[in-house]
Amino acid sequence: MRFNMQNRTNNRHRAKNNKNRRTGISRFMMLLLVVVFVLSFWGNSRTVFADPDDGDDTDTTELERQREENESRLDEINATIEELAAEQEGIEEEIEEITAALTEVLADIDDLNQRIEVKEGEIAEAQVSYDAAVAEEEAQYEAMKIRIKYMYEKGESSYVQLFAEARSFSELLTKADYIEDLYEYDRRMLAKYKETVEMVAALQEQLEKEKNELVVLEANAEEEKAYMEGIQEDLEATSAEYAKQILSAENQAVEYEALIAAQNAEINRRKAEAERRAREEAERRAREEAERQAALAAANAADNEAARERALSEVADAESSKKVSNNNGTFDVSSIYSANGSSIGKSVAVYACKFIGNPYVYGGTSLTNGTDCSGFVYSVYKEFGYNVPRTSFDQRTAGKEVSYSEAQPGDIICYAGHVAIYIGNGMIVHASTPSTGIKVSNALYRDYICIRRIV
Repeated sequence: MRFNMQNRTNNRHRAKNNKNRRTGISRFMMLLLVVVFVLSFWGNSRTVFADPDDGDDTDTTELERQREENESRLDEINATIEELAAEQEGIEEEIEEITAALTEVLADIDDLNQRIEVKEGEIAEAQVSYDAAVAEEEAQYEAMKIRIKYMYEKGESSYVQLFAEARSFSELLTKADYIEDLYEYDRRMLAKYKETVEMVAALQEQLEKEKNELVVLEANAEEEKAYMEGIQEDLEATSAEYAKQILSAENQAVEYEALIAAQNAEINRRKAEAERRAREEAERRAREEAERQAALAAANAADNEAARERALSEVADAESSKKVSNNNGTFDVSSIYSANGSSIGKSVAVYACKFIGNPYVYGGTSLTNGTDCSGFVYSVYKEFGYNVPRTSFDQRTAGKEVSYSEAQPGDIICYAGHVAIYIGNGMIVHASTPSTGIKVSNALYRDYICIRRIV
């Protein structure tokens, strides 16, 4: 039977699920309220741009903040769209399920209608059989009544005559059996026809019962069909509402995307403008710094030239007298002028001897108030307009290297952790120690590393 108990159980389960779906629809209405709130919040609070002021950083920051807010709202709308789409997908799946179930119910109704028609045909056939059986029963009964009446009207003489006419005992028995068989035949036929009538009547009753059952099933199926159609209508209306809300949210998302794109373009424009102004400002400052450095270099060059002229003047005075004055009195520089070498190198050596007796100060560069060994070399050469490295380690690479036999006045002799100025004849002038200050020493008082020529 197509519309069996399992089908009815399944339909009950579907009906229960549909009831749960009605609860889901209530959830949808709550979600719909959230969407309406988000969209109304969007409509009331969005701002396109802050007031522009040719790329003011404060306004750009405010615009970026507004863009971030819009991006956050766009994310909320997209999340809502995803949630609505998921809910709608669930609704569509349930519509498919209820449609499939409804199709089964319609098929069951059609099957029941066909079976009711078949059952009505069977009932009609049974009625015909019943009428025929009743007619045969009545005919048999009437025939039996006629035979009984005939025998009764003839009386017992008929039986006597029947027996008297028998020609033998065997024939007599045969006639007696015939009479008995006739009675028995009438009883059997009457019982048979009565049984047939009762059987056909029972069949009619069973068929009517089965038909009634089918009619009840059909009515139940029609009721379930109406219920499912109502559920289907509700689900389709809900799905349509979801589609409407999704479309509305998608339209809002498109507007937000356009708004964010416009804000990004404006932010990029302002940043580009700010970068241009910053670049122009940096170029202006670079020009000013270059001009300042050029002016400073010119001033330094002038100062260096003045210092060089002073140093050369002092050296010229020393050359005429062959002596320089210092804190130790005077120092004979005639050996410097008599040594091989360049005039500028000799001038450097003579000038350095001016500061013999001045103090040694670690890290200092003052030729009068105190200096260390590398500061002494650095400051002496600076007076002649030469920039040598500041530290003894770096001074090992200044100028070019020469051998000790090639050493001339003004060369730098480098020791481990110490430097001095060669003044000729195997002698040096250097800022020695805090206890001895600037003094003259033998160039080979300790092992040297290298000799560097600056001029």
